[in-house]
Amino acid sequence: MNLFLFPIRVAALATALSVIGGAGAASFAPASAAGEEAQHASSLTAKITLLNGASRTVALEGVGCTASICSRVAVDSRKPGDPVITKTWLDSIATIKDVTKDDALFVFRDRTQRRLAVIPLNRVLYIKSQSGRDEKINLATIKSLEFISSVSR
Repeated sequence: MNLFLFPIRVAALATALSVIGGAGAASFAPASAAGEEAQHASSLTAKITLLNGASRTVALEGVGCTASICSRVAVDSRKPGDPVITKTWLDSIATIKDVTKDDALFVFRDRTQRRLAVIPLNRVLYIKSQSGRDEKINLATIKSLEFISSVSR
């Protein structure tokens, strides 16, 4: 290999990778996603009941994994056994109950019910207690989450 051409080939490769990476990042989030999310409420007041029966009022700030919050307005879920992941808007939910290691019963504001599996990256609830303290609670440790604030759209 000609040593004179080596830096030129490295520069060309770096440029190609940055263009490919930039295109991939741009296509990762659809342009309409931000507009759609802006139509939904965040920081919803809820009554959380733990498996031990203790309950308290909190503000649900969003969902994610133990490392970080993923969404403030939606939880990614799917029907048990179905590989297709859908967004379930938090402000459309009245109650989440009957939580198992695999899924939970979602009761919606329109009174419909669906058993949904929450994807692993959305199984941590990010909450703010009434005292203002930020906390993370794993979905598997709760008995129910009942949204108590009314949401107007």
